[in-house]
Amino acid sequence: MRTLLLSAAVIAASLSASAQCDRIFISEYVVGTGNNKAYELYNPTSEPIDLNGYILERWSNGEQGSTDQTNLTGTIDAYGTWVVANGQTEDIDLGTFISPACDPELQGLANQLDNPYPAPTFMNGNDALVLTNASLTPEVLDIFGKPGEDPGQAWTAPDGTFITSNQTMVRKFDITGGLLSPPASFVPLADWDTLGTDVWTNLGIHDCACFPLSNENQVALDVQVFPNPLVGNTPMTVITNKKINAIEVFDMTGRLIATEVKTVNAEQAEITFETLPAGTYIINVKMEDAVGFSSRFIKQ
Repeated sequence: MRTLLLSAAVIAASLSASAQCDRIFISEYVVGTGNNKAYELYNPTSEPIDLNGYILERWSNGEQGSTDQTNLTGTIDAYGTWVVANGQTEDIDLGTFISPACDPELQGLANQLDNPYPAPTFMNGNDALVLTNASLTPEVLDIFGKPGEDPGQAWTAPDGTFITSNQTMVRKFDITGGLLSPPASFVPLADWDTLGTDVWTNLGIHDCACFPLSNENQVALDVQVFPNPLVGNTPMTVITNKKINAIEVFDMTGRLIATEVKTVNAEQAEITFETLPAGTYIINVKMEDAVGFSSRFIKQ
């Protein structure tokens, strides 16, 4: 079992060496229904990187060390991604329950299928992930979650909604490197956007400020939409770092859904849906300076 024993001096050194477009980091996190689990790595550099020596560890259920790991193989292209998906290809009868196969569509998006159980892609929303390479300094390249902490069912959004289970999460555009030491507290929406449950449309592509065509002078856009999935009559909250001009919600046919939008302040709004059938929807947030943001969400 590998442990992260970090003194104050080591943590300070790690923070001062924070990667900026020079080291691989975790760019997408998928914990869907059943064994529909995957993660994506992003290479923010201008050169391909051999993944030999890179290891993805899972720290399960608050354990104080790595409980299982996967040795990564292959080469990740410059400004490219590497997707690892759960490798279970058939339902397995475990006596008290059936462990389902991972969706073949999700597996088809992967560069590498994970090991049989136990393996990192059997994560369930309350497990931390740690990307490492012992030949690099510092050894830790990125962390998802807080190793050694058991948050219960999952880590939460600001309103207390469980946000890291039954969810696809994508690293925000302005994140240019990994987290090199365990956070004092893990706040998922600070660095990650949510796409909903069993949504894999972004896997294999990552939009990052490290890409050379990105506008280095632009102010990074920060938009948080939660909870996702939406349950019952709970209002949806939208928080941005720009003034909100309008919010629209569409169903998947493009039909505008009537909603009530309550403005909390210039950069925060709450949306109430009187009757909204279960399904997938698109929210468009229009902001100042002709800036727009669009994301899918699930209504359960």
